[in-house]
Amino acid sequence: MTTTVEEERALRFGPGWLATTVVAWLVTAVVALALVVYALGPMVQSGDQRAALAGIRGEMDRALGASQSLLGAAPATTPVEFGAPVAVLEVPSLKLRQVVVEGVSSSETASGPGHVPGTSGPGQPGNSAVVGRYSGYGGPFASLARLAPGAEVVVATPQGVSVYRVSDVVSRALDEDGDYGKTDDDRLTLVTSTSWWPLAGSQATVVTAKLEGRPFRPTPQNGRADAQDGRTGDAGAWAGVVLSFGGFVVAAAGATLLYRRWRPVSTYVITAPVLVALAALAALSLWRLFPAWA
Repeated sequence: MTTTVEEERALRFGPGWLATTVVAWLVTAVVALALVVYALGPMVQSGDQRAALAGIRGEMDRALGASQSLLGAAPATTPVEFGAPVAVLEVPSLKLRQVVVEGVSSSETASGPGHVPGTSGPGQPGNSAVVGRYSGYGGPFASLARLAPGAEVVVATPQGVSVYRVSDVVSRALDEDGDYGKTDDDRLTLVTSTSWWPLAGSQATVVTAKLEGRPFRPTPQNGRADAQDGRTGDAGAWAGVVLSFGGFVVAAAGATLLYRRWRPVSTYVITAPVLVALAALAALSLWRLFPAWA
């Protein structure tokens, strides 16, 4: 019994082949997401940290020069812009050093731990809160739960260096009013997720550290919206997700057809760079939808 060309083509491109192809590309997309966030993400974060460190060092040098002038350093009159560096945070016992940026949206914590708007500035009177990622983009705060009471936390800002001493380390549901609210003492509150799972948003590791010595003069701070607590993603990332994933689907479909009709090596050379770039963009955009402390 013989089969016609049309029947052979129907068997070759039938439902089974289509399902296998779709599953293969879905697995490829998931693997790309993991590789981008856990392999490329740390490199992206490291580059952002280097740029932020250079920026805040310049501010520190300018502040030092102004403080030694006859008129002294002029006090700040406006809050720091979102995404700009505000402090260098160092925890010697964890071998951790990170530049803290202003804001706790997903895009901001991708660059480094974020200072919670509406809380005191690092080293200043009151409660200064900082949120960092547990797993994505290098997971700078993944080891917070290992801190023990008495551990030292050092914060450097253009105003000077402040030393905090850890007084409490707990894992519980985030108390937004208590953890980010005003306090009678001068403290630093460090917050991250308790889980590597990107969508985890209920439980937090909260570290409280008390300031040793006197605080610096307070400066103007940004106000905080309800969603700026580290547990939410960036809704503005949806446009990037749709465009990048749409481009990836179209490119994947085109690559699949080329593989069936053309030389595999030539098809790979042409399509692989496009697919890798689109997969990276899709992964980075998708991760911005997850909680900012993930």
